[in-house]
Amino acid sequence: MKRSCIAAACFLCFLSASRFAIAQSQTQTPPPRKPAAAKPKPAESDRLAPLLQQAQDAIDKGNFADAIDPLQKYIAARPDYAFAHFQLGYVYSQLKRYSDAQPEFERTIALDPRMAEAHLNLGLILMDRDPAAAADSFRQAADLQPTDSRPRFLYGLALDRSGKPERAVAEYRTALSISPNEFDIHLALAQALVELRRYPEAESEFGKAAALKPDDPEATLGLARALDAEQKYEPAADALGAYLKVRPDDKAEHVARAYDLMQVNQFDAALAELDLADAGGVPIADSRKMRAGIYMQQGKWKDASVVLAAAIPVSPNDPELYAWLGRCDLELRDFKASADNLLKALQMNPSAVDPLRDLVDAYYLGGDCPSTLKALDLLSQREPIKPVAWFVRGSCYDTLGQKADAVGAYQKFLELDQNRHDRQDFQAQQRILTLQHELQNKH
Repeated sequence: MKRSCIAAACFLCFLSASRFAIAQSQTQTPPPRKPAAAKPKPAESDRLAPLLQQAQDAIDKGNFADAIDPLQKYIAARPDYAFAHFQLGYVYSQLKRYSDAQPEFERTIALDPRMAEAHLNLGLILMDRDPAAAADSFRQAADLQPTDSRPRFLYGLALDRSGKPERAVAEYRTALSISPNEFDIHLALAQALVELRRYPEAESEFGKAAALKPDDPEATLGLARALDAEQKYEPAADALGAYLKVRPDDKAEHVARAYDLMQVNQFDAALAELDLADAGGVPIADSRKMRAGIYMQQGKWKDASVVLAAAIPVSPNDPELYAWLGRCDLELRDFKASADNLLKALQMNPSAVDPLRDLVDAYYLGGDCPSTLKALDLLSQREPIKPVAWFVRGSCYDTLGQKADAVGAYQKFLELDQNRHDRQDFQAQQRILTLQHELQNKH
């Protein structure tokens, strides 16, 4: 008898939301910039000028600790000289003494509010601890240097880290209007657009970043993720291919590329990616599951069942694995094993519909009519019953000797099916005639 109510082909969703998130991988905050040489110097008659020169020589050599003492001595004698405070703040920042650097930059700004570098460096040391305060410093630096893209970019970055990606996008675009070929700005803009789920725009910006640095893994990976979010699986696979040339050992992205290839029915290529992901170690859970899903779509039920049997001990709490194994058992006509695995899937996820449909088939094809009827009753509570299910119900009533119920179910099937299933239509018509005759003779 032709099988009925067989579940539709599996659809895999291995890419979690986190796959598309590119937060936490944003462009690193640049280091504080070195003090500009053009800053005003004390008068040549200043007897303390050698202290500043001593500090500058130490800075030029990278001996930052050696610059502290002469700068402190100079500031003790000339506390209102902004540039000395700036130099000391810079030295502290290079030594990662940020709590010491902050008041020096703040003092510099109080003495010389138009020193853009002081605002900029204050923002840089605040970025990790207080990005909102850093944003204010970068804004002031950007206003003082309107033709420089760097403070505008940093302003956007601080806004982004402050949870204001929409405003960050505007600043990044302003920075790009000044310096249209800056890789870091395109990359940061793309990442902010991903956060806002503006994937087509993110795709464009990742593409521009990748064009500027074709071998940069962050740009190509971001491009792939944006394309995935747009369900552009073939170009996403191409972008991941470029990424994997640079990072061939990234097993998770081999699995991700396999997913993209599977979506465009390139099953052999997808399996080759999974082979690369599995090479040299134990396959990860997603790899096993995807491999099984591909085998199922190819109709390789035995191969799929072997993979699923190995995957279940690794992920024993995944009801879908049991459901898929039950489906494989059904196709391999091991109806008892199928029912057992489908019941496990339903115990773990009672609201699932696909394994319940398959359970109806497993019971029916295995000849267990009472269980078939119970499963059909449960399925009818979750979705409209298809016409062929009435044939199955009629057949079960027929087998159990419930003739009147069988006639009613067969008639319901014929009414709803409208001659779509020739074999079942013929069988139903013949059994109705036979059963009605038997019921009439009984009386």
